Amino acid sequence: MPHIDTFTTNQSVVIAVWQLTETLPQLLEQWGDTPLPLNFTEITSERRQCEILATRLLLRHHYGRDIELHHHPNGAPYIDTENISISHCKSHIAIAMHPSRQVGIDIETLGQRAVRTATRFLSSMEYAALPDETTLIEGIEARTATLHIAWSVKEAVYKIYPTAVEFRRDIILPSLMSIPTGTIEVDLPTLNTTTTAHYTLYNGCSLAWALLNI
Repeated sequence: MPHIDTFTTNQSVVIAVWQLTETLPQLLEQWGDTPLPLNFTEITSERRQCEILATRLLLRHHYGRDIELHHHPNGAPYIDTENISISHCKSHIAIAMHPSRQVGIDIETLGQRAVRTATRFLSSMEYAALPDETTLIEGIEARTATLHIAWSVKEAVYKIYPTAVEFRRDIILPSLMSIPTGTIEVDLPTLNTTTTAHYTLYNGCSLAWALLNI
């Protein structure tokens, strides 16, 4: 049976997360006799096939029926009933849903990717505010955790403000984040606005979500 967590935030965002341990044959067995997604058999990556099936199975689990998943020209997913955002990493699939507002979500496996690329997505001010490497939070280096949270926050915000393409310049985190969970006001100076993002460490991952301002 899949390991699925579902929770609702106080902003009415419903978040469903699947810890993906199933193999492709196991996912196909869960899929059953329903026709496979369009062009599924043309995909050569087994990992990508697993992500596609698990995403749709997670939607089926949440809604109690098969949901047709569409994509905008920029690749962003959508369904006909409400606003959604989808993210996946090596071990998890995450979906955020909101009935009326555009939502963005990101999940990342904690590792070295964000550490190696930190200067590509953090401003010099943000980088200088990172905690010391030796500080541990829940057994994880605070610097590593903070870097992944920062990436997930910026990625979630980018999904609702897709013109904010330069993370170092367009999506600014003005204060140091409190790990392992919290809320942060995010500046978008090139758009002359701000937004609020929420984040947490979740099962060896960073998880963040944000809503479009109204």
